[in-house]
Amino acid sequence: MEILLKLRPAMSLEDFMDKEKKSRKKGLVYFQILEGSSGLITRVVSDQTDKVWLQRMIRKGKIFLQETQTIAETS
Repeated sequence: MEILLKLRPAMSLEDFMDKEKKSRKKGLVYFQILEGSSGLITRVVSDQTDKVWLQRMIRKGKIFLQETQTIAETS
């Protein structure tokens, strides 16, 4: 199976916010470059997402979003 996605670097925490609700986009799928590797892991925004960690990883250029955002089902 081959999956092709167009990704763009996350620029700020605003990329992870719902502007209407002024809260996190819970369920937003994003990608993180693994330390010491060229591989990516998939992550999802939740209540437990640490915004300080996320902001640091954005600054390091290790967080990417799909050009067309995907929202995962949350419960």
